[in-house]
Amino acid sequence: MSAHRLFVATAAIPLLAVVFVVNGTVPGLLIPTTAQALWTVGFAQSFINDGFSLFAHNIGAPEPAAIAFGLSGALATSAFLKLGLAAVDAYSAAFALWLTVAFGGAYKLTRRFGGEAMISLLSATLWCTMPVVWFHNGYSMLALGIALLPFYFYCSVRVLDRPRSIASFVLFVFACLVAVFMDGYTYMMFAVATGFAFLFSLIRFRDSSLTDIIIKGFTIGAGLLVSYVLYALYVGQAEFIASPIDFFRGWGANLEFFFIATKGMMFLPDLMGISDARTAQEYFGDSSVFKSSFSAAVIIVAIYAVVTAKADRKAMVLFAIIGLFGFYMSLGPSVKLFTYRPEGMDQLMPKSYELFSTGNAWLSEKLPGFKNMRASYRWMALGVFGCWVILAIMLSSKRWSVTQKAIALIVVAAFNVPAVGIIRNYYQDRADVGSREAVVQELAPLVRKGETVAFLPYRNDFLVNYLASKLDIRTYNIGGDKNLASARESWPETMKRFSQDEIDPDFMANVRAVLENEDADAVAITYIDLLAAAHSGPVRDVFKDELSDIARKLDGDPRLAASYSDHFAVIRLNPGLKGMGEAWVAQSYDPRKDREPIKLEKGSTVSFRVGGLKPELMLHRGWSRFETNGIWSTRKVSNVLLELPKHQDLNLRVDLAPFVPRSQDRMKVQLSMNGHDVFERTYVGRNDGTWRVETENIKLPSSILSEDGINVLEFKVDPLLSPTSIGIQDPRSLGVMLQQISIE
Repeated sequence: MSAHRLFVATAAIPLLAVVFVVNGTVPGLLIPTTAQALWTVGFAQSFINDGFSLFAHNIGAPEPAAIAFGLSGALATSAFLKLGLAAVDAYSAAFALWLTVAFGGAYKLTRRFGGEAMISLLSATLWCTMPVVWFHNGYSMLALGIALLPFYFYCSVRVLDRPRSIASFVLFVFACLVAVFMDGYTYMMFAVATGFAFLFSLIRFRDSSLTDIIIKGFTIGAGLLVSYVLYALYVGQAEFIASPIDFFRGWGANLEFFFIATKGMMFLPDLMGISDARTAQEYFGDSSVFKSSFSAAVIIVAIYAVVTAKADRKAMVLFAIIGLFGFYMSLGPSVKLFTYRPEGMDQLMPKSYELFSTGNAWLSEKLPGFKNMRASYRWMALGVFGCWVILAIMLSSKRWSVTQKAIALIVVAAFNVPAVGIIRNYYQDRADVGSREAVVQELAPLVRKGETVAFLPYRNDFLVNYLASKLDIRTYNIGGDKNLASARESWPETMKRFSQDEIDPDFMANVRAVLENEDADAVAITYIDLLAAAHSGPVRDVFKDELSDIARKLDGDPRLAASYSDHFAVIRLNPGLKGMGEAWVAQSYDPRKDREPIKLEKGSTVSFRVGGLKPELMLHRGWSRFETNGIWSTRKVSNVLLELPKHQDLNLRVDLAPFVPRSQDRMKVQLSMNGHDVFERTYVGRNDGTWRVETENIKLPSSILSEDGINVLEFKVDPLLSPTSIGIQDPRSLGVMLQQISIE
C-alpha cells in the first residue's frame, strides 16, 4: 500500500467511527432502530435457513416471500449472521458496511471535484452525519439509500467522464441494482440527479462525439431499466397503488421546518434555545416531516458558495438546479408556512389549506415513479445532496481561503450533531432488540422446527419475522403492509376467515377449522401484539383475558391439546389424530351460545363514543375497538344484540358514518332486525375528502321483535373500504362508524 493510501485509510478510521456513532451502528454497543431491525433480520435469517435464498420461506406462507424493500441491506445482514454474529450485531454491522460504502462514495465524489485527501474525508464525514441521514435510521434502508446518494452519483459521473470504460459501465449497473433493491425513494432521486447530469453534459460538452453521447445514454438507460425490471420481477408487481394527492400535500414540508429545528433532535439548536417543540397532532402528515427537515446550515453555506462563485460555476449551477428541484418537490403540491392541522382532521391535507400551489401535483399524479413518492418531504434528501455537493466543490477549490473553508466545515458539522437523547435511544434500542430473544426462547419449547404455525389473531406482525426465522418454523404471518397483503392472497380459506387484529364471533371455530383442515400443525394464540412488540419498550399483552379464556375452552376439547407460556397458548390436534375437516367443526361448535345484549328501554340511548360497554363484545360481532368518535364495523356483516321492549311498535334511531371519503366512493348499507330487512341506503362520498354522521330513523313493528326480548340488529355493508386508499396508514377495511342507537 502506498504512503498516500495508508494515510487516507488511517485518517478515515476515526472519522468513520464518528459516522458510526452518530448513526447508531456500533456492533456490540449501538443499533439504529428496533422494529425495522427485527423485520430485516427475520428476512436475513430466513434467507440462510434454506442454504441461501433471495426469498424468505419461514414467513408469509404458503408462497416464499420477497422482501418489499431493503434486499441490499438484508443480504449484508445474512452474511454477518452466517459469520456468527448475533442478530442485533449483524444488523448494525450491515448498516456500518453500507455506511462505509457511502463514506467512500462521498470521498471519491469530492476528490472528483479536486478535493485534497483530508478535505475529501471531512466532506464525506459531513455528508454521512447529515440529519436527513441519521433521522431516517428508524426507516431502515431509507437512511442507507440517502447516505449512498453520493456513491450512486459518483457512479453516474464515471459514465459521463469515461463512457467507453467497461469498468464505468459495470460500476453504474451495480449502483442501479443496489439502489433499486435498497429503497424506492432514493432510487428515484438517483435517477433524477443522473438525468439532470446527463442533460447538463450534453449542453456543456457540445464537442462530444455522437458515439460517446449514445454510449452515455445507453448505459444510463440500460442500468436504470434493467434494475427496475429485475426489481419488478422479484417482488411480483411493476408498481404499487398510488396515493391521493392530499397525501402528498399532508406529507409536504412546511417552509419553516427547513430553518427551525424540532426540539429534542439537534444538540446545538436545543442548547441555544432556538428549536421548536412540535407534536404530530399539530401538523398534517406525521412527525417525520418536521423532525427530519432541518437543513439550514448546509443551505446557507451552499447559497454563500453559489453567490461568491469562485469555483466551477457550471458545476455549481448543475447542483444548484438538483438541490432546488429536491426542495421544490419536498414541499409537495402546496406551499405551507406555519400551516397547522385543525383539531379533528386527519393527516391528509385538503387543497383549501395551502398558501398557494407549487404546481408539481401533475408530477405526483401522472409520472411513473413520482406517483409513489407520497411522503413528499423526503425529496429534501436530494435538495440537501445538491447543497452538500456545492459545499464539496467549495472545499475543493483553491479560490476560497482556508478561513472560509474552516468556517463552512465548522458551521455545518456543528448543526449535524444529534441531541444526546438520540444517542441514548440507540443504546436502549440495542437492549430492546436483545430482549426479544426472551420471547423466542419462551416459544421454542412449544413448537417444532419445520412445522407450520399460525399466529392468531394476525396483525402486521413485524416480530413474527424474527420469531419464525429464529425457530425455523413456517407461518402465514409476516410483517410489513405490502408483504402481508401479498401473502394473504395465497392463504388457505380457513386463514382468510380471520379478521385482522380482531376476535370475531367465529374466532374459536376458525381456529378449530385451521387444525382440522390440517392447514397448520399448530395455532399460536398470541397474547402480545406482534407489531407493537417489535418496537422499543416492554412487551405488553393485548386481549389476554379473552384469548386465554378461548385457549382454555379449546384445551377442553377432547381432540385438542394446548401448551402454555406467558405470552402464547399453542393449540394442536392430539398426537395420532388426523384432521376431520371443517364440516365436523361446523357440526360440533356453535359460536352463538353466549349472548349478552345491550338493554334499551323506551327513550334511552346507548352511545358508542363513551364507556359502559365491553369492547370484546363488539369485537366478537364484527366491530373494531372504541375510538374517540365511535366504533367502526370491519366486516361486511356485523351485528349488535339489543334487548328491547316487547309487544309494541318502536322507532329506532341510528347515528352512523359510512366510510366514503372520496367523491367516487359508493357504499350500500342494509339493516335487518331478526332477519327482517328494515333499512337500505346507498351513501355517496363527498368532494372534500371527509365523511359525515347520518341519522337514520327506522320503524320497527312489534311483529318482527323477538319474544324473548333479545334482538339482532344486523349491518350489511358493501363494499368495505380501506383507509390506505386515501393514504392513511390503517390496514383495516371499514364499513360504518356507529355512534349511538336510541329508541323512542
